[in-house]
Amino acid sequence: MKHIISLFILDALISGAVAAWLYFTRGEYAALMTGLSIFIALSPICLIFASPFTLYLARRKIAKHGIKLNNPDALKLLKDVNIVALPYNRVLTGGEFYITDLVPEGLNQPTLLAMAAGAETDAENVLGRVIYDTAIHRSLRLQPSTNFKELPGRGVEATVSGTTIRVGNLAWLEGFGVSVSAKLLTKIDQLLVKGKSVLIVATGRAARGVIALKDDINDAAIKFLGDLKRSGIETLLLTSQPKKMTSWFTKNFALDHIRTNLTPEGKAREVQIFRAKGKIVAVIGNDEHDLPALKIADVSFLLAGGSLNPSNETKTDFEIPTLESFLSIRETALNVLKVLRTNRIIALLSWIVLVPPAIISMLENSPIPYHPLIALVGVIIFSIIILVNSLRTN
Repeated sequence: MKHIISLFILDALISGAVAAWLYFTRGEYAALMTGLSIFIALSPICLIFASPFTLYLARRKIAKHGIKLNNPDALKLLKDVNIVALPYNRVLTGGEFYITDLVPEGLNQPTLLAMAAGAETDAENVLGRVIYDTAIHRSLRLQPSTNFKELPGRGVEATVSGTTIRVGNLAWLEGFGVSVSAKLLTKIDQLLVKGKSVLIVATGRAARGVIALKDDINDAAIKFLGDLKRSGIETLLLTSQPKKMTSWFTKNFALDHIRTNLTPEGKAREVQIFRAKGKIVAVIGNDEHDLPALKIADVSFLLAGGSLNPSNETKTDFEIPTLESFLSIRETALNVLKVLRTNRIIALLSWIVLVPPAIISMLENSPIPYHPLIALVGVIIFSIIILVNSLRTN
């Protein structure tokens, strides 16, 4: 819109200067007729219809599919996207986690679950909520917790009955000097190669057991990844899961790049690395952990069904109901760009046809009789042509 305003200002300056010169050389009538003719012929009215109206129609079209467009300019960039980054949990999976394994060490299963649930009482992450809800469902007695802390992509810690309990991934707990037995490490590896999310429960520097959770593969995501590959678009998995799950990811999903053991900031860093390589990166996310990556993406998509809710602070370019919506938007974007290209050619043609006669009319014995109404009719005709062409967006 800024360049349209600039063109209007330039148009006014040129036509005003011509009118002023004619006023002193040929009189008031010539100044008015020629100045007005040039102003109308040179006006960027056709350009207004060439872009904003087309983008308005595109917004309406994708809105019918439950897609919200927050940044129309993103449509223009979408055609150049050559890599899509997305998380694992609740995107490549269905979003319904359940506990599959309780592996205690030195205590029983109910005690392990109650200990973890006590620490996860105030957790916002999906795995923590599943652990807490499962303990409540099994009518386990939970002790009140204090000093709760949650580190996205790592784990939680809280004080329960005077004891500091941490529930999180191995890399995070090793930073506190937590000792994990060889037996537990072997079990953890076995769970990871089966595609399970593994959380270690620790008190102080002692690992008290492991809780494994599973989320079924999202069949629609598998189809989506295949469609991306057929479209020539690379895929990048960004996940906090351990590196030992890489073989499971490779076996079950058609992924070009896999980055594991990432914090939210680590996800953003990986996106930036690919952008530095010249890639145009689209990020699809639905969780607070995905927010840093969404903010740094070339084009960002908020997928419905996650813990990240739309707000002014988390505004993304698009809000989509399903993964497949990405391909629908991209198809619309490619169509929109074709329409915009044609519209701009028509707008340029309007200047080529209308402006020269208006300038020639400056001559005292002009061979071409010109009037502002002729310029106005010409602008209207070209604008109608652009509007009709814009309807191809639908």
